[in-house]
Amino acid sequence: MSAKHIHIALQAPGWHNIAMQPELWAEIKRLGQAEKLKISEIARRVRVDRKTVRRVLASEHLPVVTRTPRQPSKLQPFKKYIAERLKAYPHLCGSVIYDELLRQGYAGKIRILREYLAEVRPNQKEVYLRIETSPGEQMQVDWANCGSIVVGQATRKLSAFVAVLSYSRMMYLEFTLSQCQEDFIRCHINAFRYFSGVCRKILYDNLKLVVLSRVGSEVRLNPRFLEFSGIFGFEPVLCNVARGNEKGKVENGIHYIRDSFLHGREIKSWAELQRQAVQWLNEVANVRLHRTTQEQPVKRWERERGLLQALPCREYDASILRAGRSTHQALVSFDGNTYTVPPAYAYKTVAIRANEHEVWILLDSLEIARHRRSYDRHAVIEDPKHVAGIVALKRRAFMARQEKHFLGFGPEAKEYYEGLLSNQVHPARHIAKIMDLAATYGEPEVLAAVREALKYKAFGAAYVQSILFQLRTARNQGEILPLTIPQKPEWNELRTKEPDLSIYDKLFELDTNEEGTDDEQPK
Repeated sequence: MSAKHIHIALQAPGWHNIAMQPELWAEIKRLGQAEKLKISEIARRVRVDRKTVRRVLASEHLPVVTRTPRQPSKLQPFKKYIAERLKAYPHLCGSVIYDELLRQGYAGKIRILREYLAEVRPNQKEVYLRIETSPGEQMQVDWANCGSIVVGQATRKLSAFVAVLSYSRMMYLEFTLSQCQEDFIRCHINAFRYFSGVCRKILYDNLKLVVLSRVGSEVRLNPRFLEFSGIFGFEPVLCNVARGNEKGKVENGIHYIRDSFLHGREIKSWAELQRQAVQWLNEVANVRLHRTTQEQPVKRWERERGLLQALPCREYDASILRAGRSTHQALVSFDGNTYTVPPAYAYKTVAIRANEHEVWILLDSLEIARHRRSYDRHAVIEDPKHVAGIVALKRRAFMARQEKHFLGFGPEAKEYYEGLLSNQVHPARHIAKIMDLAATYGEPEVLAAVREALKYKAFGAAYVQSILFQLRTARNQGEILPLTIPQKPEWNELRTKEPDLSIYDKLFELDTNEEGTDDEQPK
């Protein structure tokens, strides 16, 4: 019974029920009657008020414990129902029972229910059996989520791949920016190289990277991972469902990493974190005196190394392989970024292969582009050759449009173009200059200059420009300076169709006819 329901009643005139320990009451009586101390001295020694001392000395009986009757619990009417539910489902969640009781009219708090459940089904801690394995027999593997890290302008999730040799407790640690299948396999290979061999069994929990589905005793493993395990000669072993303690060595290793390595460490970059992890493994984790074995992991590993299976002679390809498609801008998307390809491969379905350092873009097994891999987000990784190819392609297309436009001036333009070709000059450059003149002075003036140049067999933009200026001078018209926009150089290449001004002449003729009809008198 809690203290709020217990009161000490001292029977004396004018005495009020107050809470007091019987030992304190007896001590006050002894100091007053046996030692004959003054009331103020007794109050100082036992640290109570002098009024309390007087009342105790005036009392004749020991304190009487009175109990305040407790209110019946709001849970009382439902305890039979709770007992039946727990008998059928001993581990039924308290929140589920609470929802069921609410529907039956329970008005109390869930705290009352939880306190009652703790009484009727005490939480007994499970006792675990310590299992030791022989050298080279087993390795345990798991992922650890380690928050996030800034890479470039992006914030990416940070994970830690942790592997522990069960016999020696030798540990391997590698940080990754994803938990994809390829990174999982690559980290395994790096761990095998670090340990100088492969264990016969590797223990996992129910990772999707290892297990596709699990229904009772029926387990379907990931085919890609099965291929990998077959090549490296180890057997994947799975923990029972919700039994992470079965791989306690790697679980303890993850706790140790968090406390000894990550806690309080300033993470500046992913690359620097990787370097520090290797240094910590070699100088701290694997040379410490292990609490369980009372030996250094590296010393036990020296006895275990010779019993590990050798690595395969052939290199295993753990690179990422994805399908993709190049856009109209000759860009291919991968892992949140875009990579350029030559312009000839725009609008193509391609294959993307990547490792931790590089990205290859393939078309029918032919490598068409290679880039350094970026772990930023929304970045465009360019090859200058690809960009130059796009610019050249755009320029060629622009020149082709200009030549087509020039030839549309009429038969004189076609004859002049053929003259440029026969004189072995660069026609595209001259046509571009002539079209610039047409944009400034208009097509009729430029075409008149072209006709004059044909008379004298003068083929070249300089001749056309000179004749154009001469014709304008004869009409008392000066040179027009071209308008350029340096802030938007692409606007300088825009061409507009010259309007047909004859429409205004027709409008003037129409106005004249209408004025003539106004002079006629209506009949």
